[in-house]
Amino acid sequence: MPVEFRSLLRTEQETRSLGRYLGTLLRAGDWIALRGALGAGKTTLVSGVVEGIHPGTRGRSPTYVLVEIYGDAPRIVHADLFRLASPESYESLALDDLAEGDAVVLVEWADRAEERLPDERLDVELRYLAPDAGSGREIRITPRGDRWEAAASEGAFDRDRWHDVLHPGN
Repeated sequence: MPVEFRSLLRTEQETRSLGRYLGTLLRAGDWIALRGALGAGKTTLVSGVVEGIHPGTRGRSPTYVLVEIYGDAPRIVHADLFRLASPESYESLALDDLAEGDAVVLVEWADRAEERLPDERLDVELRYLAPDAGSGREIRITPRGDRWEAAASEGAFDRDRWHDVLHPGN
């Protein structure tokens, strides 16, 4: 049974900060599967990842175009499956082809094509807090596969590793 790491994200800036930190962990071939309700912060987290890998580059939601590509070495492939008509239409996105070479792949609404994602990946879920718990989000990170499980055992997802990531605008 995979280990799950949970933490509280109080602000949009904390969400972006975590994304920047995750960007420092990512390397070519890595996939992150993002889940969460509409407005839970998936795109904000991805924006942080994009900033962490390619400073000065702004991530945006590819809801209407379904896939955005940012930078080189590594290239970031950002897919949003919210408007995916069916799990079968996943193939038309050619994510596996786009992932070849030096790409990092970030998939929002990953639950819409779960069975098509690689087993080796980082699962990230953002959840709204209960109304009486205040604003903010709970993040749940589940490492899948040897690479991510090793990172977890080294403390990569401990809050003290990312909470105070310094970056302009944080």
